[in-house]
Amino acid sequence: MDRNEEQNGRVQLKFTEKTLPLELTAEFMLPDYRSEISRLLWVRPTFLPPARFVGGGKADFSGGVHYEMLYVGPDGGLYSTDLEDSYAFSVPLDTLAGYDASAGVELTAELVTDAVVSRVAAPRKLSVRCRLHARICGYAVKDLAPRTTGVAEEKIERLCTVGENGRLFTGGGETFEVADSVPVETEGDLRVIGAHGTVFLPEVAALSDAVRCRGEAVLTFLVCREGEEGAQCPPLAITRRIPFEREVALEGIMPDCRARAMGTVGGIRTAVEEGKLNVDVQLVLAVEGQSEEPVVLTRDLFAPGTVAECRFSEESLWRAGGCGNRHFSVAGEVPVEGLSVPAGAEILDAVAEAEMRERSTDGGRTVLSGELHCHALYRGGDGYGVADFSIPFRTVLDESCEELALSCCVPICRVGATNGALRADAEVQLALRAARTEPQRVLTEARFVPAPSETRTDLEICYPSAGETLWDVSKRYGMSPEVLAAANGISAEAPGAPESLADTKYLMIP
Repeated sequence: MDRNEEQNGRVQLKFTEKTLPLELTAEFMLPDYRSEISRLLWVRPTFLPPARFVGGGKADFSGGVHYEMLYVGPDGGLYSTDLEDSYAFSVPLDTLAGYDASAGVELTAELVTDAVVSRVAAPRKLSVRCRLHARICGYAVKDLAPRTTGVAEEKIERLCTVGENGRLFTGGGETFEVADSVPVETEGDLRVIGAHGTVFLPEVAALSDAVRCRGEAVLTFLVCREGEEGAQCPPLAITRRIPFEREVALEGIMPDCRARAMGTVGGIRTAVEEGKLNVDVQLVLAVEGQSEEPVVLTRDLFAPGTVAECRFSEESLWRAGGCGNRHFSVAGEVPVEGLSVPAGAEILDAVAEAEMRERSTDGGRTVLSGELHCHALYRGGDGYGVADFSIPFRTVLDESCEELALSCCVPICRVGATNGALRADAEVQLALRAARTEPQRVLTEARFVPAPSETRTDLEICYPSAGETLWDVSKRYGMSPEVLAAANGISAEAPGAPESLADTKYLMIP
């Protein structure tokens, strides 16, 4: 359809995109009932999805951050604790001018950790500095219908084009809990050293005003039995996968949309009871969706008896690409030499992060390259240690992505020692949202002034030039395409189409 009297020029467009460097610093004091810190093994941050507030010409983001701390105590035993802090940052919205903020502003924020530096300042005092960056994207509604002056709206003839433009749906995080009971078959008093976990989300589907998420909380517990005089027996790592299904509210999304979901473990509570480990886990899910919707844009206009002075602008419309969750496997090994891992060391646990470094295109596909950063906890030699190493990976998306929002995590990572090397086998999960932009020349303003008076006969014959359309002739003579088409027995369905005057040698001008 080339012509449409519904003047629907309201589209959702990107109004801002920026990357903010952030730095968090904090000092923590362990309570007296916690063992002192003799040697720090790792400090790993987990960022909960940010809450958003838009107002006063800016957008405020804030949320919680949990630091998982693993260390060795004065007795040579292994200990862990969770430290809580918060983060906050603001983004000015000065680029929102010209958009309709009352129609709703959609903002996305991806937090990516760059580096964590920690220092033991005293036996129970720890300072942490975390460098990260936030990728911010903002979308808002803009009215691309042209402003007109000098003539009544009902007298204006419009030539419109109907296209597709993307629509983004964002929501806040939703918190809920899952529980499980894990049997532990060992003797003695069981002690939970620590626990960590990630969320695996292989199934995400859009519903009406909600997104259904099916997945698992993948948890690892470090436990040990305490022997005589409180001495620790060698620790044991227990992995547990707790399935869940949850519908997360997302206003406006429909079943024909595509959706992605990001999950975070907000907290793990454990209790030992009669040979079982009872677990309560707090999960936080954040969802997004996107689709395409029709948009009607004015290509040209005129009003009988006037001349239109028109202004145009270039706008970047966008088309929605793939949006969803996918996962792939990564495997590789590195020589033990150079990692300071003692001979015969036992690998107790492993955690990992995935870092995307490069994006390239290969035909109609997108190639993502990065590194899997592994941290393997081992026991050997004179105690406990952590071996840090990286493995490169590469994965391919089946579409070419001009723009890509990407969140990645590693829900499963196993590390083992074999033949003088450490081998890692991991599952990497991506929650991605792709799009591409299309430049569009848009008519933004038309000022009508009276046309010079002309004298013409009651009936005139017009011989269209090659390439002229019904709209061109109608505009020249200042009459509705429907009137001109009716006078010549042709269709006015698509007056701007090149074939609108096919096989028409002349037109009778009434």
